[in-house]
Amino acid sequence: MKKIHLLLVLLLTFCNIQAQENILDTDYSQYLNKKVEYCDHVFGTFVSKGNKKVILLNLGANYPNHRLVVAIFEDSWKAFNYAPAEFLKNKNICVKGKLIMYKGKPEIIVKSPDQITVKP
Repeated sequence: MKKIHLLLVLLLTFCNIQAQENILDTDYSQYLNKKVEYCDHVFGTFVSKGNKKVILLNLGANYPNHRLVVAIFEDSWKAFNYAPAEFLKNKNICVKGKLIMYKGKPEIIVKSPDQITVKP
């Protein structure tokens, strides 16, 4: 019974890993509403003001020519043991999450730090 349970856990883990797609600078529309991983350089960051604060990370180029935006809303900031806007600026990162379009640009909303990996 334990062997079957272990096999089932491994199979589900493998399927979950395979469900995430690595994307490049291609036609983002084919990846909309799918779990993806995107890796690029954080060229700029922005912290909004007002009631619904959000940190925006511009990947691939400076605003407004960025390729993808990473959005971290204020209610998720407490999960980070670092300040994402300062710490991640000018770093190469990979971000995992569901790809959406917001104002004509691809975006991934991050809710926890384990969605972001800093690359050397």
